[in-house]
Amino acid sequence: MAKKKTPNKKSSNRIKQVAKDVGASSRLISLWVDVDYTTVSSWNSNNFQPTDDNLNQIGELLEKDNRDLLEPQGRINTGLAKALEEELNRLHKIEGLPYEVEHFDEKKGKVVMVNNPTLIAALKKFAKEYKNKQK
Repeated sequence: MAKKKTPNKKSSNRIKQVAKDVGASSRLISLWVDVDYTTVSSWNSNNFQPTDDNLNQIGELLEKDNRDLLEPQGRINTGLAKALEEELNRLHKIEGLPYEVEHFDEKKGKVVMVNNPTLIAALKKFAKEYKNKQK
């Protein structure tokens, strides 16, 4: 698979700029990765993102780490993961919320175990409140 559609939050890469910086054309990238030239154009315009394998091949060609081909997200470590882990333990051990619950899967025609939607909602709410406190 040559292309991967971007999710709702638009991912972006720096392939076009990095290629320009090292003197590589989009045509060369398309031949190196063995994808259609228009696919590289879609990557360059950030309409689509390369697969991990394609990104690896581009990094190999341009002699750059994959992370150098991606735009930084600008995330700051606020301790959210640790706080969420503690909240997860509290919700599970003290509040007694199970990690998984039974759910009837109509396609399979049987009951299957799924992640507990109540637990997920509680974690999402906690994360939102935590982030608001950090501002």
